[in-house]
Amino acid sequence: MIDEVIVFTGSKRDFNSLLQERIDTENDEVVSFMELIQHYNARIHPTESGVKEIFLKKKIGANCLICKADDFGSVLEHTLLNFTNIISLNYDVEKLFVHNPPKKVLENLQSEFGDEIEYCKSEYAKLDIPRIKRIYNDLNKNILGQEKCKIEIISGLYRLTKEKSQKPAVFMLYGPSGVGKTETAKCISESLGGALLRIQFSMMQTGEAYNYVFGSEHSKASFARDMMGRESNLILIDEFDKVNPNFYNAFYELFDEGKYVDTNYEVDLKNSIFICTCNFMSENEIKKILGPAMYSRIGKCIEYDELQKEQKIKIINNWYDEILEILDDNERQVIKETDILKWFQDNEERYDNIRLLKSKMEQAIYEKLATVFVIKKSGGEDDI
Repeated sequence: MIDEVIVFTGSKRDFNSLLQERIDTENDEVVSFMELIQHYNARIHPTESGVKEIFLKKKIGANCLICKADDFGSVLEHTLLNFTNIISLNYDVEKLFVHNPPKKVLENLQSEFGDEIEYCKSEYAKLDIPRIKRIYNDLNKNILGQEKCKIEIISGLYRLTKEKSQKPAVFMLYGPSGVGKTETAKCISESLGGALLRIQFSMMQTGEAYNYVFGSEHSKASFARDMMGRESNLILIDEFDKVNPNFYNAFYELFDEGKYVDTNYEVDLKNSIFICTCNFMSENEIKKILGPAMYSRIGKCIEYDELQKEQKIKIINNWYDEILEILDDNERQVIKETDILKWFQDNEERYDNIRLLKSKMEQAIYEKLATVFVIKKSGGEDDI
């Protein structure tokens, strides 16, 4: 028997916050869904479980049963179709908490409990002038250069505060690799209050990718499930130029209406922000390659430029300081006595990609530390 059902849609972080509010950890008896499934399997196959049948026949009382989004991927489809029956067979539950259930589970719950279900969801930050100011300040703090791009992004976000439509905002950031496109999305997502959901289309060239986008088995990762669990209302689709064009039709309804439906999930994405990145070098190229249907659904194309020398020097200095900050005093002193910082400052023109520049500097620092504190000391009394 189940007395109360709470269905939560949204991020794991917010679901855990709901549990903290609703569950008295000192007095409530809490059972996880996977514990219940173990007991259910033992009941179905008592000779294999090693548990006496007399105990398996008894219902177990529990104040709270928690079913997390990840749990659904660990069970068979039979469990989804018979969700409430399986629970009631084993437990008398006062409160059932369900996080991001697939359609089959939700339909099973609605068939059993109807209007008695309590629905909760993540509340995403709404865009207003103070929040846009915060985004702009954070962009200026964390993204060097690209002043024109920041202004275009802010103007695009400002427009959203005046529109009555709830359709998503879609930005296409284009230009060379490693100049701040992805970092821009991360920065805005954090300003909106959550970690960035990043989808990388460069990995999506196979049949498995098709299943990810359109949905297949409930146990597999999917675009819809990932979006349903987002922490902020901003979603980054990285390297949009690498996606198979056959996937474009998956985005038409999403970008037009803020709705995404696949085999297992239906996701509400109204008022969300999509930032797509690509390495196209002009807006004409974007239009030509993506085609008119896809291009017309992009609200704004924003060009990112190569970074200037002074901007790269500043990035080098900042990254050097960040690495030194996490080192021990003796490690820090070793690095300060080297010419690593000066070498990168003098050779900044070798690096157009900031990610590569940071990686090379990090490698140089840790190779030096490994040489001093490990390799040169090996073979002596320091070896154990």
